[in-house]
Amino acid sequence: MRTRPHWAGELLVVACLLFVYDLVAGLAKLRTDAALDHGRDLLALSPWGLEKTADLWLAGIAWLHDPAAYYYDLAHIDVTMVVLVACFVLRAPVYRRARTALVLVNLIGLAVFLAYPVAPPRLLPGAGFVDIVAESGTWGAWEAGGGVAERANEFASMPSLHAAWAVWVALTVLTMTRRRWLRALGWGHVAMTSVIVVVTGNHYVIDIFAGALVVAVAWALAPRLALRRAPELARVPAVAVD
Repeated sequence: MRTRPHWAGELLVVACLLFVYDLVAGLAKLRTDAALDHGRDLLALSPWGLEKTADLWLAGIAWLHDPAAYYYDLAHIDVTMVVLVACFVLRAPVYRRARTALVLVNLIGLAVFLAYPVAPPRLLPGAGFVDIVAESGTWGAWEAGGGVAERANEFASMPSLHAAWAVWVALTVLTMTRRRWLRALGWGHVAMTSVIVVVTGNHYVIDIFAGALVVAVAWALAPRLALRRAPELARVPAVAVD
């Protein structure tokens, strides 16, 4: 039995996820009123108005707007794909679990988006948030059109897939290597992502915890699903020795 699945099948999985995401995004946009109501509910749960305080803090530092916007737009995709490909190429024994967990993260997230659409803080009328990413005008910004913005689901605040993917990156790196500096980079990406999604007005604090919870569930379920097709992987150590 192959340790590493065929690359064509992996691309098909990604294509299917993109198709489902587009479908869910289109349906979510039909529930604008519900998404705004849910957003106000989550904002009311905010400890000490943390989201608005953080957003207005960044709004007052103009030179940070572009770096924050680019990190929000690009880092979650680029870093996740780099780690996924590196795992596929360098650590085939742990790839199936990592890939299966990432697929589950997205499927759970899509189910929540469909059942409970949530408008981000920046889209709440009268809430006083500054839309940092939109005002930056960077590639991927909502008003720039095309690229990330054109395909994004604006009512997908809960859970934060930015945060979820970042935690997935950290856990995958943890299983791939014992090198402390690489592990530190993984968790640093989690910390940076968590800060960026809040200060740019794109997520509530609770979205980050929800994203981490989704990853925890997906990571726990992934071995059972992945090993049904590759039972010999159960004998492979979870952490590679470098």
